[in-house]
Amino acid sequence: MSGKSFKMRSEHKAPVIGESLYLWAGNQVDLPKVHDSLQKRELTSTVDIYQLSTADWSSHLTRGTPPLGVIGYSCTTSHSNIYYFGGWCGHDDCYYNTLNLLNTIKMQWTSCSTAKQSLMKKAGAGMISLEFDGAEYLVIIGGRGSTPTVYHPQFQYDQLKNGRVRTNEQLLYNVSTGQFTVLSVSGQCCPPTNDFIIEKITTTGNRGIMFGGMVTVNGDESTSTNSVYIFSVTHSIINWEILKLGAIPNEGLWPMERCTHASAIINGDSTSPTLVVIGGRDKTDQLVNEYSST
Repeated sequence: MSGKSFKMRSEHKAPVIGESLYLWAGNQVDLPKVHDSLQKRELTSTVDIYQLSTADWSSHLTRGTPPLGVIGYSCTTSHSNIYYFGGWCGHDDCYYNTLNLLNTIKMQWTSCSTAKQSLMKKAGAGMISLEFDGAEYLVIIGGRGSTPTVYHPQFQYDQLKNGRVRTNEQLLYNVSTGQFTVLSVSGQCCPPTNDFIIEKITTTGNRGIMFGGMVTVNGDESTSTNSVYIFSVTHSIINWEILKLGAIPNEGLWPMERCTHASAIINGDSTSPTLVVIGGRDKTDQLVNEYSST
């Protein structure tokens, strides 16, 4: 790599558009532990871009107002836009439920929605973009955050010992209308989970895959899982299917339990889509150096 050295960070995302990888915010040593400040705004107004074709880094200032949910936010791409949802502010119990986009052509922030009482404020959720019936949507699943104002009966909310709440809440956002829908659920739904990965299975369509994350099992709030779920979405319903051992060839290579890991979907010309997962933390909170594909 050439170009610049950049700050160490964690709990961030690195979305790719075209030949460019975008790196924004995350937990950093010099991030002010306050709700808002000039220093914090200056830090979060910069986006680092890595050009895959030339292996060069560069820093770019953005226009508009960057969101304050800078740690553990959810992120996905659509055309030249990067969408950011939720996140933790970096102090106290300050979580967000706002949706913002970064236009990577203008390098400008826009708020897509203001805080809504019916949406839980959280971090560690998953978000992907899907297209079906001629429209584009964002699907947001799970996460951990502050006590919700509204409890939706089709979802679960695990009260954690530190006062925070883990959920399997599932939302659908219509990009064209700017409206959120709280989905109905069918099938074998995932439990309340945070710090997992979700990926869309095809470049177009309404299906996705979810792997890993942190769940509560028999009172243990810090249990990492290696469960794999397939889900499909309509305008109002999300249908879930859990994949059991034996449902995938080479089950002896089934990935180990983990959370806070990274992933990608590889779509081959002559093969089925392959989910690749790497890193994370295992059920004993140790770093994972296993690389797996499914």
